[in-house]
Order: sequence, then structure tokens, then C-alpha cells
Amino acid sequence: MNLFISFFIFMLVLFFYLHIYYHLKKSNDLDIYTIDNPSKNRLEEICNLRQPVLFNYTNEQLLESLNLNYLESNYNAFDIKIRNVKNNDDTSELYVPFLLKEAFNLFQTDVESKFITENNEDFLTETGVIKTFKYNDSFLRPPLVSNCNYDLLSGSINCTTPLRYNLDFRNFYFVTSGSITIKLIPPRNSKYLYQENNYENFEFISPINPWDVQDKYKADFNKVKTLDITLNKGNILFIPAYWWYSIKYDKLSSICCFKYKTYMNNVAILPELLMCGLQKQNIKREIVPSFTTDKKLNEDKENKEAAIDISNNETK
Repeated sequence: MNLFISFFIFMLVLFFYLHIYYHLKKSNDLDIYTIDNPSKNRLEEICNLRQPVLFNYTNEQLLESLNLNYLESNYNAFDIKIRNVKNNDDTSELYVPFLLKEAFNLFQTDVESKFITENNEDFLTETGVIKTFKYNDSFLRPPLVSNCNYDLLSGSINCTTPLRYNLDFRNFYFVTSGSITIKLIPPRNSKYLYQENNYENFEFISPINPWDVQDKYKADFNKVKTLDITLNKGNILFIPAYWWYSIKYDKLSSICCFKYKTYMNNVAILPELLMCGLQKQNIKREIVPSFTTDKKLNEDKENKEAAIDISNNETK
């Protein structure tokens, strides 16, 4: 009986070890694979190599329903989240809600190229657009998927996103309008990128701007090899986990983002998930009383009392 239990424990540990090792595996070849009209099985095989993959994704429903013109025409009364990529103040809110119509106007008039929109799953849910993602991602979705996360990205012309990497098993970026350039960096260069872990927002970023490197980081960044790839409407790019990337909006563009976690992927990144949960529990937000509102209420009360006194005097 003890032998059976020992064998069972050994097999269980081996099972988890092999799967965790598989999900933590990285590829560092500075190369991108380009394929034409792949089958689903072929796509899975290539993505499992942990290299970036570029291909055309012919999905008319996504192209027609998730481009800037269609979204602005049909959902301009809903809020999307705006982020100022040049704001490094840790005490301020990372995202600010804007009406979609106002946000697109902001992108067109932003001469400093500093505003992007991301983390818009609430917008997708409120508008029902998330159903369009779910009905059209069977080709991209990996086997044994546990979490499907969708997002809508856009930004000002020439604006760049922070340099970051994802932990999801599959990460796809599909351009539905405009044109973008993505700068890719293999995981082996992480030691030169001054990685910062923001567990509150589950974000793993670098303070370095790879498009215009700050002077204090140039000595280390000169050791980094990068790969630039331009995506136009209809192109989709798979970015493996742990690969650093930054997006530059060459035109006013829209991107559909598909991220997938599998069950064993969640097990492999369990330490990061636990840290995220603990960080959110430790955050305390102080509610500042609205003195302006209280003052206004008191003034209104005094005005009403004065009006009543005047009315009573006139009656007498």
C-alpha cells in the first residue's frame, strides 16, 4: 500500500513538474515566423515553439465590427479607459474614463503623443461587443483554456505603449484598422531592462522607452537586440509569454487583443497570481471628503432660511 502511495505521489509530482516546466519554457531566437493561411493544428504547433508568429487573419466580422469608424458610430456614449504613458506618478490613477467619442477626438488632437486606451473589458461587456470576440476566436483559442481575456487597444498617432511582457499562454494582437509597429525583445535581455513588477495591475514593465532610450539607460540598452515588425489592417501577431514588446501607433489604429490562459498555465504562474491577490488586499484608498459639496449644501440651507424669514416679515 505504501509503495502504491509513493508511486502515486511520484507520478503526481512528475506530472506537475513537466507541465510547469513546459509553460515556463522560453525561446530567445531573434526571429519571427510568417505563415500563410495556417490550419488550426499548424498554428498550435508553431505557437508552441515560443517564437513570434505573423499571419493574415481573414475574419470579416471582426474587421467590420471592431474598427474605429464602426465603434464611434455605434458606441460613442460609452466610456473607455485612457492612460497617459508619460505620467509616472504612482499615486495617481493609472486609467481615467473618457467617452469613446471624446477619446477618439483626444487621440487626433494629441500633439504630445501620450494617450492610449487599453484594459477595456468593461466597455466590451457593457456594449455587448465581447460577444463578437467570443464568437470569432475559436481558431485562436488553445486547448484546455481556462481564462479568455479580450481587450480593445488604440492610441494617439506616434504614441508608444510601455515596454512590457505578458504571462498568458497565448497573446494575439489583431489590427482591424490603421497601421502599427511593434518592437520585440527576447526574454534573455530582461537583465538589461530594469524590470518593474506592478502586481496591483498585474503588469510587468520596463521604465525604458525603447523608441527613444533615456540617457541613463543607454549603456545597458545598447546590449539589447530588438526586432521591429509593422502590422497593417488584417494582420495578426502572436507574442509569446515573457517576450518584451512595445506598440507604436503609426496611424490612428484599432487593435483587438486576445489573451488565453490554460489550467496549467495558471499553476505555472501561481506565485505571481498570489502576489497580485495579496497586493490588492494591502491597498488602502482614502476617501477625501467633498468640502466643496458640503459648503454648497450649507449655503443653500442658509439661503432657504433667509428666504423664509423675508417671507414671514412680508406677511406680517
